[in-house]
Amino acid sequence: MRSITSWRELEPYGIDLLTGEACGLSYRYLCDATARGQRIIEKCFGCKLVLSDSWNRGTETEPHVGSIMLAPDLFVPLSLFSLLESGCTEVYVIRDHGILGLEPEDDPDLIERTKRHYGDRLGRRFGYRGTAGDRNVHQISGRFE
Repeated sequence: MRSITSWRELEPYGIDLLTGEACGLSYRYLCDATARGQRIIEKCFGCKLVLSDSWNRGTETEPHVGSIMLAPDLFVPLSLFSLLESGCTEVYVIRDHGILGLEPEDDPDLIERTKRHYGDRLGRRFGYRGTAGDRNVHQISGRFE
């Protein structure tokens, strides 16, 4: 079981929050992204991105490939795609607590106890269950992208 409760916890998924001072509106966060982070952002938005230059280098094994300004409201969708793209089979939005991802090896009893613990705060469940994962196949044309 994994959880994400803050922007800082997106860093292992390749989305590195740098500052809130870069936005002229004082609304968006400046974030650097690794290749993994860029793929997660692209999956979330359903498009290919051309990122601005990165501000920091990252690490030798996971260099930053660019930067992007992200609104605070994108925390939930970026978190759930981070968890789904990391192998979680189900992701729940928990009211006032963040995002919870269930992994294939999680003990079923622990999952049930966790669901009971959160009760009515346990929000919507997300998982790749459509006809093509995160994009459904159009049944007449067969297209999905």
